[in-house]
Amino acid sequence: MKKFIYMIVALVGLTGCIDNDLPYPVVVPHITSMTASGAESVDINYDDRTVTLTFPETTDLRDIEITSVVIDQEIAVPSIEIVGRHDLSSPLKFTIRTYADYSWKIIGVRNVQRYFTVEGQIGSSTIDPVNCRAIAMVGKNADVSDIKVTSLKLGPRGLSTYSVDYTTMRDFTHGISVDVTAFDMTETWNLFVEITDASVEITKVNPWAHEVYLTSIGTAGVENGFMYRMKGDAEWIKVDESDITSDGGTFMAHVKGLESETVYEAVAVSGADQSAVVEFMTEAAVKIPNGSFEYASKVAGASYYKFYDPDCGVADGEFMFWGSGNGEGSEGVNGSANLGIVITYIDTEEKVDGKQSVRAQTSQLAGMLAAGNLFTGQFAGLVGTSGGKVNFGRPWTSRPSALKLYCKYSTGTIDIINSTPPGVTLTKSDYDRAQIKIALGTWDYKKYGGTLESPVHINTTDASTFVDFTTDPSTVADGNLIIHHDGYYLNGGDKVSAETGEWIEYVIPLNYHSMDVQPTHIIVSCASSQFGDYFTGCSSSKLWIDDVELLY
Repeated sequence: MKKFIYMIVALVGLTGCIDNDLPYPVVVPHITSMTASGAESVDINYDDRTVTLTFPETTDLRDIEITSVVIDQEIAVPSIEIVGRHDLSSPLKFTIRTYADYSWKIIGVRNVQRYFTVEGQIGSSTIDPVNCRAIAMVGKNADVSDIKVTSLKLGPRGLSTYSVDYTTMRDFTHGISVDVTAFDMTETWNLFVEITDASVEITKVNPWAHEVYLTSIGTAGVENGFMYRMKGDAEWIKVDESDITSDGGTFMAHVKGLESETVYEAVAVSGADQSAVVEFMTEAAVKIPNGSFEYASKVAGASYYKFYDPDCGVADGEFMFWGSGNGEGSEGVNGSANLGIVITYIDTEEKVDGKQSVRAQTSQLAGMLAAGNLFTGQFAGLVGTSGGKVNFGRPWTSRPSALKLYCKYSTGTIDIINSTPPGVTLTKSDYDRAQIKIALGTWDYKKYGGTLESPVHINTTDASTFVDFTTDPSTVADGNLIIHHDGYYLNGGDKVSAETGEWIEYVIPLNYHSMDVQPTHIIVSCASSQFGDYFTGCSSSKLWIDDVELLY
């Protein structure tokens, strides 16, 4: 095929009078992974075609060793040798060629901890590393011509030199400039001290279902704290000092044990000063619909079930929240059941309580593996006989702390290997494993390819559509459970030994990437074969799921 294309190109070059009516295919290359010595994190942005490598603050960005890179297109040719040593003190720019050139860049960033504090400071300083500015606020009675600086750090620890000793700084009437030098590079920082009328003020309230995060500014060096009460109560409750943290004149509290969907009041106290009363309402502790799968209905004219029942008369069982690779039969798109493979069942024999559970069962057809699955969202169609499309997610705004569910798992050694994710090697002597994922996020269906209700679109025949929720920028929180034949892992932690042939209660903690962002959707995905998306696993694996519950 390559040879044929080269012949066409040569012919067009020799005979310019001949129109080329055969457009080149559009093959966009993606860097799917990269590692570098000493890197704390790697962020790959496909929109900007940028890889950001973050290092400890003492790292010399002029000599960075990139140890590996993976590009998802075999025909892709980078304009430079990416693996090797590079100067990342400025962005490393290059192209990756397929049938066209695509610009990429690698950015090296030091994770430098910076601070600038002064005596009698109100709140935390503003540190602006892009413009090399730092601003501290003081009370209205302060004299900015006579300010004592209590701490200053603007460059890498132990490696930075300063043109002015902070202990000699006093007059901030017009600000003070200081040169900070490290790794033979100098930045000129401008330091300012400004007057504020605020003495104590609650600046942020972040209420969850049973807790609230409070942030306030006050005077550094005095006793700072909070009080709260349910609206209508006469008595204030003082927040325990152990639940308060401080950063200069900014102090924060994490208050637990609140009632959901309830109005509270809070005040901040700084020395003898007290803030205005702030009112807030806690979130609802919303239950996941049909979490015991008691409501299911047989697809008309078929032998398999859908995991809701429009005629059940119970609100959370009447609409589709859960879907599977079976498809939706005559009421929607067809899935594996249309090919004669049912991969997700209602099981009335195996259950924790109630009348039934869900059984996700890996199967095969003509040597192809189909993993049993259950997920929040809707199956979106088959891709011939080689895979399927799924729209993941359901609308959701509450913020739980964990997912609790009961599972029973039966598996064996892998008997079908089609492919694996980058960096994963499996053989037929390895046992299959099940996987359950939960994620909360703000996924935009226009970007992620799904629908307004179920925004994240996955095509199992196209690995570039797969989403890693641990690094995805729109993910608010995620959790992960991997069940082996002899135990399980939670969120990448240590293995816990367990007899997986029995029902086990699992609690999957949610790791929040942001404590402030409220999600728009929830994704829960259960698969009887972890690498079923790659058509790899044991064709006899079975995963039972029951009593799915969110904890707050």
